[in-house]
Amino acid sequence: MKLTLCELEELLMGSSDLPCATDIEITAVRTDSRLVNKHDVFFCIEGENFDGHNFAEAALDAGAAAVVVSQFMPELEGRQAIMVRDTVQALGRVAAYWREKSQARMIAVTGSAGKTTVKEMLAHVLSGSHSVHKNFMNMNNQLGLPLSMLEASGEETYWVMELGISLPHDMGELGPIASPDMAIIHNIGPAHLEGLGSLENVAVQKASLFKYIRPGGKALCCKDHELLWNAASEITTPVAFSSRDETAEYYSTLLHTLPDGSGRFLLKAGEESTEVVLPTCGEHFAENAAAVTCAAHQLGMELTEIAERLATVEMPKQRFHCHTHGEWVLIDDSYNANPLSMNRAIDTAKRIAGEKPLVLVLGDMLELGSEAGSAHYDLGEKIAEIKPNATFYFGQHYAEVAAKTNGCTLVPVKKPDEFLNGIHELGLSDAVVLFKGSRSCHMEEYFYALNSDINGETGGNKA
Repeated sequence: MKLTLCELEELLMGSSDLPCATDIEITAVRTDSRLVNKHDVFFCIEGENFDGHNFAEAALDAGAAAVVVSQFMPELEGRQAIMVRDTVQALGRVAAYWREKSQARMIAVTGSAGKTTVKEMLAHVLSGSHSVHKNFMNMNNQLGLPLSMLEASGEETYWVMELGISLPHDMGELGPIASPDMAIIHNIGPAHLEGLGSLENVAVQKASLFKYIRPGGKALCCKDHELLWNAASEITTPVAFSSRDETAEYYSTLLHTLPDGSGRFLLKAGEESTEVVLPTCGEHFAENAAAVTCAAHQLGMELTEIAERLATVEMPKQRFHCHTHGEWVLIDDSYNANPLSMNRAIDTAKRIAGEKPLVLVLGDMLELGSEAGSAHYDLGEKIAEIKPNATFYFGQHYAEVAAKTNGCTLVPVKKPDEFLNGIHELGLSDAVVLFKGSRSCHMEEYFYALNSDINGETGGNKA
């Protein structure tokens, strides 16, 4: 980011009156006072647990060029304070301003499951021949997106940013900040129904990203989700990609599962096609590969180059990240869960297991509103269909899941030690073990426990 304090003041207040503001170049924008250094600007954000206004003086004492506040604070009189109505909205305005100043092309990614993986894959593919900036992991909301954009130098060729929504107004706030040159919607599923209400509304809200594409920009959409495709088509004429329709211009499918759990996939762009080995055999990964192939090809890359870059991609941590220890394969997919991603993860774990024992370590799927009960009944039916050797379950929806497992072993657990005792009692010498649940379930702690146990470590080392 290259902004002066004078620019920031004029943007947020209409004029500049802080001393030497014209000569002060902002080093970084912070929302955590502990990270503030000289010439940073600290935005006082009111959160659930902390109010940044309580740390405004500390930020100035640490060398902040200014603090941005939404409360009258007499103790800051005579110090570098910029008053705004809403500090979160002000942060978004600054990011949007920086977006206008930068020459980078913005690629915005959204979807119900796997958007972080698509963002990481696309950024990796493009970075083979271009400079790329991306948001860290899933910093994709009204705080994370602006902060990620403001970390960019502005000299990159591409910014690849994911946008996450959980409420009807979210895309209306994120879309204008991103103002994408290219927008990708790679799927929809029953996620965040507590806020979005229905799958139909998920489709409408996700598709609304296309309203904010810059003139001449491109809308890319998976045609395999009818509700999404229909909602997108009411806004624009999207470029289609698919993992189901072989006639689609951009298409990918899983061809073979390899012994190490990786998969050989077909990639198709127009009349050209090629094959590539990717680090998972999940059929849903073909949807990700199709989205990335479509985007990169539309940006001018050749299919062979796209395949070469995809062959070296690594899965982001906690996103179906496979850890092999001898005959054991531990799949850390613990970052989050909704019915779409849960079913896909279980199917892929079963495919990887083959004839090996399969153990599921699952947690609740949250933010489903009135659909929570039926979604967990469906999960029980999925377990009954897959028939794993055992399922360990953490969360308040155990009863709903247990009601539909049809006699399959389902063990309730409240902490990792209970899970370790349970899996030891199975007496397995090898297995494929999947860890998945919503973020607040912290299923990664169960992964760390078994990972450390197999490696003979103590203290839950996070390998």
